[in-house]
Amino acid sequence: MNKYDLIRYIKLHKVFKPFYSGIGHVLMFHRVCNGNNFIFNKYLQVTQDSLEDVLKYFISNNIDIVTLDECYNRIINKGKVKRFVAFTFDDGYADNLINALPVFEKYNAPFALFLATGFPDHTIVLWWYLLENLVLNSNRIQFKDGDKNYSYSTVTMNEKKDAFWKIRRYIVESNEDNLLYRLQNIFNKNEDEMLDLTKKLALSWDQVIELSNHPLVTIGAHTVNHLALSKLTEDRVIKEINDSIKIIENKTKKTVGHLAYPIGSSSAASIREFNITEHCNLKMAFTGKDGNIFKHHANHLYSLPRIGVDETRGITFIDLYINGFTPFLNKIIG
Repeated sequence: MNKYDLIRYIKLHKVFKPFYSGIGHVLMFHRVCNGNNFIFNKYLQVTQDSLEDVLKYFISNNIDIVTLDECYNRIINKGKVKRFVAFTFDDGYADNLINALPVFEKYNAPFALFLATGFPDHTIVLWWYLLENLVLNSNRIQFKDGDKNYSYSTVTMNEKKDAFWKIRRYIVESNEDNLLYRLQNIFNKNEDEMLDLTKKLALSWDQVIELSNHPLVTIGAHTVNHLALSKLTEDRVIKEINDSIKIIENKTKKTVGHLAYPIGSSSAASIREFNITEHCNLKMAFTGKDGNIFKHHANHLYSLPRIGVDETRGITFIDLYINGFTPFLNKIIG
């Protein structure tokens, strides 16, 4: 038994519940897939069994599993509300339909998909998976950007890890104009070759519409091109958000009321983006920053936190987080 399991066993973590638990929780997932042993992208996936375990955890603890609209209603309600959780998935992977939906149907539980419209349009390069494959299958990675040369030894696993995260940062810091240029330099492939993986992993529009028509599913926006909005001009941010809303509404014939910012890091979206989103006729917008939902979030509806869940963050992590122990610890550590 590790120290976190011991904390759960003696219920020490629930001491912090009245102060750090909040009124509800929004969980952030990406993929539901079995048997993909990714190393650097493992934070993007759970198995079907793990997803089912999370659902059963909330059901057994009598925490309401709600839609995003009901989440909104409970946040803005000035009275006491029953504790809730909302399940959300980012990007638009086909396994959200194939593997996730059957689990939610089994428990008659709702979930939301934040869709980047470039996924079903097959225009977004899934460079994070291409990068992992490149790093794991290379002993050295070299590329040039203008007059600057980049070179990374990738012989040992530590070197591979270091290279992955450094190159990832270099890509994330791209703007709309130089992203494709950077990707072609790194992977030495043309755009069509890089998009082959997108066609394999992303939802089609027919699948998106199928999900949209399902009574348990809400479709939200995740921009068009899945870029770090902080790297774009204000006009481009507005266009990314509004165009994604319009495209989804035209395809599904349903109103989009919610958005999640791409990339998830605090540097990818901040005050400017929150203020812009507030004027895009949406009810709520979510970051990728870990956090429980509190009453005061009624005044911060366009910068709401979520709790990222993956194969490294199972039931013990969730239990400690939603009952306040981890937020308390994070505050103490700073």
